[in-house]
Amino acid sequence: MYLPYLRGKQYELLALRELCALPLDNTKIFPILEPLKTTLKSIETALVALKRIGIQMQLIVNPEHGELKGNGNVVLDFIDHMRSLGVDNVIPTYMILSDRDFTYFESTAAVRGYLESGYSLVHLNQISNVTALKTLVNESAIKFNIIHVTHQMSLKRGFTNGALTLLSDPFNKQKRNSDYISVDDEFFSNDYLYYVDEKFAAFSDYLTIGSDYVEGGMLPYAVAIHLTYVNKESGEIWIRHFISNSNEDYSDTPGKFGEALDKLIEFINAEDLHTKACEQFRDYHSRGAFPGLGVVKKLSIMHHIQLIQELI
Repeated sequence: MYLPYLRGKQYELLALRELCALPLDNTKIFPILEPLKTTLKSIETALVALKRIGIQMQLIVNPEHGELKGNGNVVLDFIDHMRSLGVDNVIPTYMILSDRDFTYFESTAAVRGYLESGYSLVHLNQISNVTALKTLVNESAIKFNIIHVTHQMSLKRGFTNGALTLLSDPFNKQKRNSDYISVDDEFFSNDYLYYVDEKFAAFSDYLTIGSDYVEGGMLPYAVAIHLTYVNKESGEIWIRHFISNSNEDYSDTPGKFGEALDKLIEFINAEDLHTKACEQFRDYHSRGAFPGLGVVKKLSIMHHIQLIQELI
């Protein structure tokens, strides 16, 4: 099973919604979503679309970033409201970074009945109260027990309940898009090959975005398109970075996109890649169209999720 970790930005939500038409496989794909805005209408729309194809979303109730940081009750109320409307494919999911997070999980999950109805945890840090946490988890209805690779061994030990999931951040983020020119092709991940052997029920990653949270961005000097693919020799997942050529200033973003897209099209044709996103890239290339950088990010996300679905 694969749990793509997304944040509640416009194009990340659109990626999920558009993949519903693929459709996503509800036995393989269980997205995690960290909401960022107090307005949750776009998440509601995504949830309803996912419900139609039987996909469960794990919604972070205590986000680490954005407007909802420290205001988790808004998310909890949203989950309960959606369930009251029959939209029951949402799993309350708690991030565990500190003892305060454990206290919040322990109190709210008990009051709202999640210990019996089901919940998930994302462990991003070891906490001092870990014994009590493991006791509670092992005696309740946890769905996914997601453990960051940094603390894999120490946090993995002692849990006997829930689907253990390995969370990694394989995207090697550079400071500037132009920096990818020196690392245009590199290893990304082999988790899908080994997670079962390592006694995990599922694996997760931050896709081709990375775990770093960025609120917004300026126009880039260079346009970069990131695309994962299977290395034919090793079977591992690698990532290719397609970078524009004319990177001296901020001007002509559509032209820079065209330069990067030329390289991508040459690659996906050589590799015979035909995901939904790749076909969309081919369409933009044939029309000479520039869809905007948000759409480029969306297509990169869509491609990675479809790639993983076809591999597992």
